[in-house]
Amino acid sequence: MPRLITVALALSLLLNAFFVGGFVYRGWIGGPLPFEQRILPPPPPPPPPQARPSALEVVAGDLNLDPKQRQALRGVFEQHAQVRRERSREMQKVREQIVAEYRRSPLDQARLAPLIDRMGDLRADQQKETVRALSQMEAQLDPEQRLKMHQILVDRLLNSPWARQSAPPPRPSQ
Repeated sequence: MPRLITVALALSLLLNAFFVGGFVYRGWIGGPLPFEQRILPPPPPPPPPQARPSALEVVAGDLNLDPKQRQALRGVFEQHAQVRRERSREMQKVREQIVAEYRRSPLDQARLAPLIDRMGDLRADQQKETVRALSQMEAQLDPEQRLKMHQILVDRLLNSPWARQSAPPPRPSQ
């Protein structure tokens, strides 16, 4: 009889070890089985879109303008913001016209080409307006801020996604 109890205890210990080992493996090593994937709630909606700051606002923020300089430039900022909003509305209208043309079949290059040209002109005008506002801002800066502004502009241009796309790949060193 004592031998039977010893064998039963050994089997019970062995079964418990396998049972605990299975939990440890699944929880720490193997992960959940495919059919046990939890259904997660949908991600929260993205925050509402906000107007991206213009290049003028970003540069002004990086230059740490004093209150007197900000006051002197208030009109420049307001005019730039107004022109930017109007141009953005125009660009949105042209974008909608381009989308409408893309929905047509077959694509009509004669109708798309002027729309694409118009979008390019609007973007170029926007850049020219930014340069005009930057030159007005430059007149209100001290020499150290002017140097910093030029460095910020160069860095922004060199680090833009367009600059990285068009840059040739680095040459291997020999």
